[in-house]
Amino acid sequence: MTTVRRAREHGTDVIRVQGFSLIELMVTIAILAIVAGIGYPSFQGLLATQRVRAAASALYDSMIIARSEALKNNANATFAVAGSDLSKGWTVQVGAQSVHSQSPLAGLSFSPANPAITYGATGRLIAGANAAITVTASGTDVQRCIRLDTTGRPRLTEGAC
Repeated sequence: MTTVRRAREHGTDVIRVQGFSLIELMVTIAILAIVAGIGYPSFQGLLATQRVRAAASALYDSMIIARSEALKNNANATFAVAGSDLSKGWTVQVGAQSVHSQSPLAGLSFSPANPAITYGATGRLIAGANAAITVTASGTDVQRCIRLDTTGRPRLTEGAC
């Protein structure tokens, strides 16, 4: 913002102009554009990492819930995939009742896409023992792994399974 002020110095009128010139403003915008261009790839990597961590944590939590519900209800709890792929969401069911659900997760892939996991009334795995699910952000190499041992407890680790 440019302001014009009149001042009286040494008996003469002096006009002082304060503010930014167009060139100064353009140089500042160019520097900001360069800094943003340099930081963009790092920001994309950060977003992919956080998306994978959030999805892996949601999957891990759902498996803990399935095991807990199986123990609590003294019945089998099934980890059911919505559609044909985990990226479309999943539910935890005890009998015919859904006790937990996850909405679809965009931009992620799961391997295997449709695992068969069932917890028995004792909290141990009936189906899916020694299963491993890898969560990957589409188009990147960011991965997290959820492993299920025979006791049914999930383990969350960095990297592929």
